[in-house]
Amino acid sequence: MTSPDLREKWSAARVRAAHQAPYLATALLSLDPVMVTGTSGELRRFPTDPGWHVYVGIEELARQSVQEVAFWLVHQVTHLLRAHARRYPGGVLEPQREEQHTWNLATDAEINDDLPPDLPPEPATPARLGLPDGWTAEQYWHALRENQPYPPIAPGDCGSGCDGLPRAWDHDLPPAISPTTARLTALDTARRIRERLNAQDDVPAGWRRWADQLLEPSVNWRHHLSAKVRHGLTQAAGRVDYTYRRPSRRAAALPGVVLPSLRQALPSVTVLIDTSGSITETMLARALAEVTGVLGAVGIGRRLLTVITCDARAYRPQTLTRISDLHLDGGGGTDLRAGFAAALATRPPPDLIVAITDGRTPWPHHPPRTRVIVALLDPAGRAPEWAETVRVGGAS
Repeated sequence: MTSPDLREKWSAARVRAAHQAPYLATALLSLDPVMVTGTSGELRRFPTDPGWHVYVGIEELARQSVQEVAFWLVHQVTHLLRAHARRYPGGVLEPQREEQHTWNLATDAEINDDLPPDLPPEPATPARLGLPDGWTAEQYWHALRENQPYPPIAPGDCGSGCDGLPRAWDHDLPPAISPTTARLTALDTARRIRERLNAQDDVPAGWRRWADQLLEPSVNWRHHLSAKVRHGLTQAAGRVDYTYRRPSRRAAALPGVVLPSLRQALPSVTVLIDTSGSITETMLARALAEVTGVLGAVGIGRRLLTVITCDARAYRPQTLTRISDLHLDGGGGTDLRAGFAAALATRPPPDLIVAITDGRTPWPHHPPRTRVIVALLDPAGRAPEWAETVRVGGAS
């Protein structure tokens, strides 16, 4: 049991956190404290788990100031609201400590890019990592992995609430709130952010972006994806060329002159499929079936449809008679740049590329000349600005 002084300190820190970020008040009050002894140092960040428990080290609560504890409460509830545990891109069967540390840095950078300068010395910020503000955790993750070694940052652990992987201090407790309640809490927080913005302009940009993404009106992704693919095919099919295989109808007006006729070729399509370990087969099957259904409806036969699977590398192109013939190579890391390179290396290059992915990948720095549609399977994923994006959901 904690002393009355420490309980009062805990309550004061939670009130201070809610005062600093009033739009997070409901989420902060949803945290269920679990008091832990004998783990001095390991719990200095007051880590959480996906069940919305916050692990309060008695020694750390006594050592840190109310302001420091309040900072960590805001920090940890942000990990939970932004679903960082579900978004973790590293290995889960044989997790590597380095992967966990890199993801913790990446998520911290996403959280801390717009906080005031008087931070505790430990948290990572994009500036301290030599990276731009405003990126997603997935972007910071890939940048940190590609730009080793990154600047030294004091090691810290935000717990399984950051990556979903169990910790030694985690207790086998029922969730403090159900997944449905957690989702409703996130929606309530997003609405509070919108209300706060209507009253005064003091909400950080990162929270504004998050609320906009969460509250964007839901659409029937199947209709949206079909419309995008059809539009892309129409644009590609609008291109015409001259051919001498068939004489022009105007040739009779000019005896002795061979005039070419106009030829409108069917567009070729490459479907680029992300087969990294983070992709679920259910959503992949839904999106692929929708794309191939649209292509079949507009007359794109198997001769003009190429499928390339890609994880960290691109696999051999496949032409399919049936979807059941598709062989999904891959299952490792993710780098769709290899897939784009393979698609554009074909001669002639495709008129349309449809990329089906969760968005947890680096993208080509420069837009290809070919039209690109991204079917984004994960709402937390990212697609490049130069692509047309359809967010593929589980409903409708």
